[in-house]
Amino acid sequence: MGWLLGVETIINGDSCRGVNLPWLLEVFQNAAGDAGATGWWAAAFVTLLLFLDKEFRNKPRLVLDALAEAGMTVSTLYMMFLAVTVIDVCLNFTGLSNFVAVDILSFLLSLDLGGSGSAMFQFIALLITMFLAVLLGMGMPAVPAYINVALLMGLGIATFTAHMFIFYFAVASAITPPVALAAFAAATITKADPMATGFSAVRSGIVMFAIPFVFAFYPEFLLIDQALIDPSSPIGAPLPGYENGVSMTSLLWLIFCLMAALYLVASALARFDAKALTLTWVLIRLTLAVLIMMRPEIIHFSALIAAFASVIWHHAQSRTQPALAS
Repeated sequence: MGWLLGVETIINGDSCRGVNLPWLLEVFQNAAGDAGATGWWAAAFVTLLLFLDKEFRNKPRLVLDALAEAGMTVSTLYMMFLAVTVIDVCLNFTGLSNFVAVDILSFLLSLDLGGSGSAMFQFIALLITMFLAVLLGMGMPAVPAYINVALLMGLGIATFTAHMFIFYFAVASAITPPVALAAFAAATITKADPMATGFSAVRSGIVMFAIPFVFAFYPEFLLIDQALIDPSSPIGAPLPGYENGVSMTSLLWLIFCLMAALYLVASALARFDAKALTLTWVLIRLTLAVLIMMRPEIIHFSALIAAFASVIWHHAQSRTQPALAS
């Protein structure tokens, strides 16, 4: 509809762009700026919205106080990110991440874990990779941390799955103390204790740390064919057990098992379900959650039965105890 305002269009195949915009559209385009200008426009818009409050209309000086406080908050965040940049430069300058990854791989290969294709080797490699991604993510942005770990660690799983696993934890490092950037930024805004905010964020999102391990052993959860490719195959053959693809029935069953496992993990870490859970029941629920997601099927079938029995018994006990007390 730009021609109504005199816009000249250049059509090249399936693409189209406008040139020689009239002054009205030029002003709008120049005012919009780039993506980085979004925050400035949002701040200006919020400043105008403040005058909808009667208190601000009566005391316009409050706007200056708000802007001054915002400037102090931004300055604090800038200093915090500047300190993190120093850590990032030191890691890159010393090459610590390279030495750590190489030493870890050498250590794993020295252990008799049944080769790089065994489940035990993969689990330990995944666990160490998680700690390495979180460690590097504390001192550098998620993308550089992900690239450093991805270039160095061999996990014995599909390449796409390995990259998703590493990137997931590189992002999760933003809420992981002691250098939880996202939690520290939130604490600066809310005026709360940064470390307490970080630990609170981990407690709130602890279940997310289990998800990458699930799709590392069950790559069909990623819903993409590249996650099912055997990394050791020169022709890109599928992983063992996935030669015929993934059926919808098996995928739905895995989703059901995952929901049950996450319920057990969440209630165990909260130490509460229908009533408070003792430490013994917390450990039992965590163990059952792990067993539910394990192969072969006889293990997670048995774990599911035990989990449902324990949850039913727990809810039955929570109903009978008040009656006995009365």
